[in-house]
Amino acid sequence: MAKEIARRGDSEIARKSNALSHQKHKDAAKKHAKKSAGHAAKHAAKHAAKKHAAKKHAKKAAKHVADVDTRLNRTGAERDDLAAAFHHMQRASVVISLMEKGTGEDLRDLLERGVKLYEKALQNEAEDKKARRAVGVLRAAEHLALAGLYAARHKHRQKATPYGQNWLKELIANTDHRLDQVKGLERGKGPDLYPVSVELLRQAEDADHDAHLASELAMAAAALCLALENGL
Repeated sequence: MAKEIARRGDSEIARKSNALSHQKHKDAAKKHAKKSAGHAAKHAAKHAAKKHAAKKHAKKAAKHVADVDTRLNRTGAERDDLAAAFHHMQRASVVISLMEKGTGEDLRDLLERGVKLYEKALQNEAEDKKARRAVGVLRAAEHLALAGLYAARHKHRQKATPYGQNWLKELIANTDHRLDQVKGLERGKGPDLYPVSVELLRQAEDADHDAHLASELAMAAAALCLALENGL
């Protein structure tokens, strides 16, 4: 009987031991599952945060690219106007640099005004008129600079017969008509340029004996007229 009791005792102890071991394994499994779930949740949250940050960064980067594209790659007439304004600015600057010191002050002032108009047009690309004002003034500065240089070096001019004088007559007549159209407009920054345009056109008519000089003066008058038509 003692042996039977001992055997039963050993069996009970083994059962309890097995049950305790199973419970430990069960508790460990639950703890591991809870820990794994927490880790997965933390990883998911971290991944979501990174994804959100990536989207935010991508959106910000896209906006920056769009802004740069707007500033540097303008489309249509505005881009052409700004490119033309820069082109005339550089050509006028080079020609004016060839003039003797102390001469051409009015022309230098006109170039400076054109540069300021160009810079304002760059800052506010939404207004096409600002770009056209810059084009007009800088184009006029270039043609006047060439006219001045040409007059100073007149003895070196080519004696070849000019070709196609009808276009010059048409340009003068057309510019004269356009100046009549803007004569009564209110002007804030360019009231002095209207009489200058009229005088340049008159000089172009008087210089009909010199087609080159007449064309430079007429084109300068037409360029200033463009600036006046756009609110200068």
